[in-house]
Amino acid sequence: MAENTLLLIEDDVPLREYYSLSLEARHYAVVQADNSGDILSLVEKYHPALIITDLVMPDHDGLEGIFKLIGHFKIPVIVVSAYPEFIPLSKPVATATYVKPLSARELVHAVEKILGPPPQAVQTGK
Repeated sequence: MAENTLLLIEDDVPLREYYSLSLEARHYAVVQADNSGDILSLVEKYHPALIITDLVMPDHDGLEGIFKLIGHFKIPVIVVSAYPEFIPLSKPVATATYVKPLSARELVHAVEKILGPPPQAVQTGK
């Protein structure tokens, strides 16, 4: 498992870029996807330390992706959704859940709360 690699699944491109840039500024490596259809192959290829996923997306939603992981991988999952009514569905399998709008600063804090700051961020004092 790459201790600073994150898998970010979000269909809203500007929001995905915003989150990604903010996480990369804290020295996380971010692998981006616009839906959870390829989640198993992405996890096998990149070995993320944590997954951040939206719940409601076209094609393959985040909940579907999370359930594909069960029995295969034990990776913490942060769920971020604009639909608070769907959050309870993810709580049994999610490490943390948040309702959008969620600022990048709040997301970085959530990631660091689970993983701690990546080693480069600690060394540089960022």
